[in-house]
Amino acid sequence: MAPDSPVGGVSLQRRLIGSVCVVLGVSLVAGAMLTYVHAISKVRTETQAALAVGRRLVQNAVDDSAEQTDPARRLARIVGDFNGDRHLRAILRDPAGDLIMQSALQPPEVPAPAFFFRLVGGSKVTAPVELPPALSARGKLDLETDAHNEVAEAWGDAELGLSILGIFFCLVLGLTATTLRAALRPLQDLCAALSRIGAGDYGIRLAGGNTTEVAAVQTGFNVMAERLAGMELQNRLLQTRVQRIQEEERGELARDLHDEIAPFLFAVSADASLIRQGVSARNLEGISARAGGILTSVNHMQKHLRHVLSRLMPDVLLDLGLSGAIETLVHFWQSRRPDIVFTVNVDADLLDDRRACVAFRVVQESLSNAVRHAHPTRIDIRVQQTGSSCRIEVIDNGTGMPQGHVSKGLGLLGMRERVAAIGGRFHMEAGPGGTGIAVHAELVSAREAVAPL
Repeated sequence: MAPDSPVGGVSLQRRLIGSVCVVLGVSLVAGAMLTYVHAISKVRTETQAALAVGRRLVQNAVDDSAEQTDPARRLARIVGDFNGDRHLRAILRDPAGDLIMQSALQPPEVPAPAFFFRLVGGSKVTAPVELPPALSARGKLDLETDAHNEVAEAWGDAELGLSILGIFFCLVLGLTATTLRAALRPLQDLCAALSRIGAGDYGIRLAGGNTTEVAAVQTGFNVMAERLAGMELQNRLLQTRVQRIQEEERGELARDLHDEIAPFLFAVSADASLIRQGVSARNLEGISARAGGILTSVNHMQKHLRHVLSRLMPDVLLDLGLSGAIETLVHFWQSRRPDIVFTVNVDADLLDDRRACVAFRVVQESLSNAVRHAHPTRIDIRVQQTGSSCRIEVIDNGTGMPQGHVSKGLGLLGMRERVAAIGGRFHMEAGPGGTGIAVHAELVSAREAVAPL
């Protein structure tokens, strides 16, 4: 499943890009607010500074005594000095308050939008200028602020800053999306590969990891796929072998039953027919002879059936149960190897016949291997049932197997097959110090567990 088209949720790529968009959007809004605050402060500061400078200019002009002989001309010149000013307008009014003249402002090269001017321009400030008596008799001079030029500068700065932020954010968003897409692309390959693994194709392998983390995941996947392929091959071989053995056993049992049981069943049938005839003829001696023949046939069939059952399940297990069968097995080996100390702890009475037979075979094969190959002086046997599981341990202090040795014997393979056939787990390891063999198998009791471990 592709990372950008999930089922039942939002993809990781969309979440990360959405988070980046939120962060960039908040940053853009914060930048706009800071630009707004800075623009208001700048406009206010500049207009106040321009008003102060204008007052000083007027004061310097009226202090020039050489021009006092013509007040009207002097006032006109003072107003004219403000022509082309960017922030102030000089307004001359007569004593009655009527407009005489005013200076012309320099228009901004690129006016700010009306909404921006309304936001940061503020209101006009009109400041009267104190004139000497000779000039004040001619009229009144006011200095009026005009923020259009300053607001246009602030708009240009804001436009440039926000444009840079916008370009930066677009680059960050594009780079993030590209990086995420490249980083998450291996997940698409991994999802497709897992789908193929689920469909039973264990030959798929991943390659081309673009990061250390992805390469580690791909390596782990390839190892898993290789092990699954090996397990599948082993399972096929085991299934083939099991089927072959089952067919051979079935054929042998069929032949055995046909050769041994069928003739006696025919004899019983024949004797029963003769008994019926003897009853009709009241031939008691013949009936007794035929009844004896039937008993002989039945005894023979019982012995043979017991022989067949002993092949399917050990006689000692049928007679004594798991605990008694293991005790008998230990006594057998102890009589032949008195130098070995055996300890037995069996508590698994709730195992059904099939699992008890597997447990017996595991103990039987483990004892045989230990006595014949490990040269131990002590062997501990424990079969403990806990809840719905049973644990088998056969541990010896013998020489064990060489480091890295992999046994290919049929005995160990048979134990593994028996334990796996009932849903158990088989484990063998070297004992402490590299000596000894421990065999562990976990079996599930069919009487208590719903599904095998």
